[in-house]
Order: sequence, then C-alpha cells, then structure tokens
Amino acid sequence: MSIWRVLWHLIRYRPRLYAINVALWGMFWVLPLVTGLIVREIFNVVSAGAQAGSSVWTWIALLVATTTARITVNTSGAYVWTTYRYTLAALLRGNLLERILHRPGARPLPFSSSEAMSRFRDDVDELTALVEWAVDGAARWSAGSGQSP
Repeated sequence: MSIWRVLWHLIRYRPRLYAINVALWGMFWVLPLVTGLIVREIFNVVSAGAQAGSSVWTWIALLVATTTARITVNTSGAYVWTTYRYTLAALLRGNLLERILHRPGARPLPFSSSEAMSRFRDDVDELTALVEWAVDGAARWSAGSGQSP
C-alpha cells in the first residue's frame, strides 16, 4: 500500500476532525497577517495619516482582540489535534494487535518481540506524524502561506 493511500485512509477515518484541524491551524497562520495590518494602522494613526473615524485606541483594541483570538485558536487547535492524533494512534495500534491475534495459534511472529514493540510505538508515531504534516501543509496552503512546514 502506498503512503498516499495510507494517508488518505487515515484522513477519511475522522474527516471532520481533520477538517477542524485544518481550519484551526489555517486561522493560526493567518492571524499574524491580521496583526501586522492592525499594527500598520496604529502607526498610520499615530503619524496622523489616519482615515476619519479611527483612533489609536480602536486599533489597539483590535490588536488585543486578534492576539486573544490567536491564543484561543492555538489552544483549541492543540486540543483538537491531540484528540485526532491519539484517536488515529489507537486505531492503528488496535489494527496491529488484531492482525497479530488473528494469526494461527501455533505460529509465532516472523520477527522478535522487541521489533513488534518497536512497530507498535515507532511505526504508529511515524504515521501520525505524516498526518500532522498533512494538517500543517493543508492549513498553510489554505492560509495562503507559501512557506514549508
């Protein structure tokens, strides 16, 4: 099975959690741009180049609001990602164990028990890291950032 097919199956396992992750991390990457625009407007107001109706305090309030939003999005994103990651890890480990238990009773595993433990730990961690990279990549792409994760 190709890695892209595995990734697609993992994303499809909980597509709603994946979409929420992408949306939250996309907002996380966009909010610094909004903060930069607000800081620009603060400097415009201070330098007397402001449009009618805006004041320094309005822009400072917006700056505090976007900073609060970014903290909230980061906290929510971390919670949703943790839920998603451990759900996927439980699925993968459960599938590994189920496969081992479906072997005929007298047949041992074709590799050592320490290698089996390594697969339960490391291989599952690598696959969840792949999904994390997919979330970050999709979030940055949706945010319009051309930077690599």
